[in-house]
Amino acid sequence: MTLSARALKRLQHILGPENVCTDDISLALNGYDCSLSIHRPEAVVTVRDVSLLEPLLGLLAREKIPFIPRAAATNHAGSCAAVKGGVVININPLYTIYRIDTARQFAETAPGTVTGDLQEALAPLGFFYAPDPASEKVSTLSGNLAQNASGARCLKYGNTSDNTLSIEFITPQGQTLLLRHDAPGPDWLGLVAGSEGTLGLIKRMQVKILPKPKHIKTFLATFPSLACSVQTVTDLVAQGLIPRCVEAMDHITTQAVENFAHAGYPTDAQALLIIELDGELKQIQQDAQTLQTLCRANGCQTFTSARTEAEREKLWRGRRAAYSAMAALAPNVAVGDGTVPRSQLPAALEQVRSIIEKNGVTASLLFHAGDGNFHPQIVFDARQPQQTRRVHQTLQEILKTCVDFGGTVSGEHGIGVEKRAVMAYQYSKETLRFFQKIKNAFDPGHLANPGKIIPIGFEDKASSCTPTDPSTLALAQEIKKRFVQKTPTVVTGTNTQLKTSSAQALSSVSLNRILEIDKTNYMAVVQAGVTVRALNAALHAQNVYARLPDNYEGTLGGLIAAKAWPDFTSQLSAIEFIAPNGDLVRYGGKLMKNAAGYNLCRLMTGSAGALGFITQLTFKIYATAQQSAGALQHFLHAAPDPLFCAVKKEADPDGLFLSSVFQEGIHG
Repeated sequence: MTLSARALKRLQHILGPENVCTDDISLALNGYDCSLSIHRPEAVVTVRDVSLLEPLLGLLAREKIPFIPRAAATNHAGSCAAVKGGVVININPLYTIYRIDTARQFAETAPGTVTGDLQEALAPLGFFYAPDPASEKVSTLSGNLAQNASGARCLKYGNTSDNTLSIEFITPQGQTLLLRHDAPGPDWLGLVAGSEGTLGLIKRMQVKILPKPKHIKTFLATFPSLACSVQTVTDLVAQGLIPRCVEAMDHITTQAVENFAHAGYPTDAQALLIIELDGELKQIQQDAQTLQTLCRANGCQTFTSARTEAEREKLWRGRRAAYSAMAALAPNVAVGDGTVPRSQLPAALEQVRSIIEKNGVTASLLFHAGDGNFHPQIVFDARQPQQTRRVHQTLQEILKTCVDFGGTVSGEHGIGVEKRAVMAYQYSKETLRFFQKIKNAFDPGHLANPGKIIPIGFEDKASSCTPTDPSTLALAQEIKKRFVQKTPTVVTGTNTQLKTSSAQALSSVSLNRILEIDKTNYMAVVQAGVTVRALNAALHAQNVYARLPDNYEGTLGGLIAAKAWPDFTSQLSAIEFIAPNGDLVRYGGKLMKNAAGYNLCRLMTGSAGALGFITQLTFKIYATAQQSAGALQHFLHAAPDPLFCAVKKEADPDGLFLSSVFQEGIHG
């Protein structure tokens, strides 16, 4: 499209002429991010007052002008590329820290606040913000949430979404909504996290802050192979030891970093681990002994600890410099981002190294070993078309390898445009179709960062998802029949919460199998009709635990649909459900991180059976008993919010999935 003179004049009226740029230099500077994608916008607008965001998006909606939110543009997926032209919205000047409340442990910030700046403001107060992406010196809090980029501490403290308490969110129509994890209905905040600006724009954030640990101890261990280092991490988790962080590097990365940053890394090892423990000194000392024993058992060559804060910072300075170190070797660096189940890391990395060698590219491997999230960094010269083609081919093959090993094409860098096509390899057409419905609901004009995440022509490219379980197949067939006949359905579990006597009720009680208790990856796969009481008993018999209540009489699916135990939401890594039209939708896997597409676990949590029939769930389990915050909650009978109405209309246009919670005004 081409911006009209009228539209430009109205943009200037809202923001000031000096904040609306259409010159070649401004368009070129805002036409790329840290990926290989280059697409020039038609204008760049700079917002210096957060109150102008609503009128700006309202104008763009009326004029049907696409927009691309942009802050530091440190992402590696082309999420900031203006593939449909339109307007880049520069929010970098919106960097205010409004409030730090140490008593209630939160901070409120504007969207352009740099993550590292918040850390520096918290440090003198004895607090810290848990997410720590390697780009924290320049990346913004809203950008981190938009990609759900979390960094090294994710293993112990959760991802960026888990550490965000609430956001003020502006829809593509210019309407501001307050989103919280604990509000009635679906977890909209959890859905927006990782959506890459395709559903709207973040205006204000309230994030969780934590007291600094009393003690932190950092260790450096070297190994004869990546496989040995990764096995150590698996063994740690099996012992119930959850480090603050576990970072791994291969030989190429170590050499590049040492030459660049002089961090003191041994350059003769094939792999190294940086492992950090925090907490009470006595516990750290006990865990350190266990850690050293496990490292030695897996062929560890050297095991040392940082003796001072300066030595500790030096070790981490090297890790944070990994991208810069590789960038010093060639004009360009392409950074990959995939995640596999922890147990699959050794085999997946062996396959990745074979792909790199086969394609004749130079690449390093570094990864958040505890999360199964790895980042190949390929150096090349983009001025050489043949090199660039090989790099693209290598990254695509690596991403498909992740999927083949039960993983995802993005752990924290997002999809953008760079990985859009390979989404049809990871997800079925039914799941991608549901993603499209979410996008349509939030953004019917397709103006918010258009052309991202959802692959073009996926109906022809993606495979179909068919039930393999007989009970799931029977339910899917019944729901499909009701869809064709326009017969309503009331979804129930054991009926402990809904208390319906409707003849249209459809129960999940036939889905009563615990499919897997995986003590290697510490994940459980359970059908939705299993009762929580029976599930806890089965887990305890295997000496593992989940963050589940002891006194809930209903099913696991009911617990999720009712949002009866909000603390469990962050534990979900995969979900399967039957959509109102009978499609079987699958999202996620046995993964610690997944930033590929819209988080359907968060959407279905609190959906009260109005958006789909939950059939199967995958969630974290632990080697030690877990404490959960809060108390059991019951269904909240509340009027449906605008987002629920919009998503309901897309997912269930005939209103066939009924819920006593969200019936009145659901299509209003």
